[in-house]
Amino acid sequence: MTENIVPLLPEHDIPKTSTEEKQPSVSGAVFNVSTSIIGAGIISIPATLKVLGVVPAFVLIVLIVVLVDVKVEFLMRFTYAGGSTTYTGLMKESFGRIGSIAVQVSVMITNLGCLIIYLIIIGDVLSGDQSGEESVHLGILQEWFGIHWWNTRAVAILFIVVFVMLPLILFRRVELLSMSSAVAVLLAVVFVGICTAMAVSAAVKG
Repeated sequence: MTENIVPLLPEHDIPKTSTEEKQPSVSGAVFNVSTSIIGAGIISIPATLKVLGVVPAFVLIVLIVVLVDVKVEFLMRFTYAGGSTTYTGLMKESFGRIGSIAVQVSVMITNLGCLIIYLIIIGDVLSGDQSGEESVHLGILQEWFGIHWWNTRAVAILFIVVFVMLPLILFRRVELLSMSSAVAVLLAVVFVGICTAMAVSAAVKG
């Protein structure tokens, strides 16, 4: 009887190699999540402490931690119940089509704001800021090669957007960003090390 059993789908319709290649790795997921946690927030925390003060900034950080904890519990509960693997799918199961559209609009606004913040930081680091009348500082490119048209702020940001950011966002799966996420985490660790060394050196010098 077993010899007469015919599968519902032929084998060539379910390629095993493609499904095996699409399986995400644990290390890639760790680096991708770490990038979202350890990112521009490291740079923004000192600025937040400077603007708000120690106590209000600490209260704000604690409030964000509470909100993140509530969000994770919400995601884990409804993901386990409905089997959704995306934010839009989870919100659609919980709140219907309106919830799905709301979360998509929120993600687009958040990504746009983060993109603007990253471009400002990249422009400050590479080409500095010469728009202010009181404080003017040069970027890395201008300190190394002098002031030229090709290392101005507009040209540097355009180059980063076209040749760095655009290829990264063209990937169809987020698992393919694991290598760039690993590099981002490494650079964040280097940034923390440099800031720590500068703080210790300043404390020693008084």
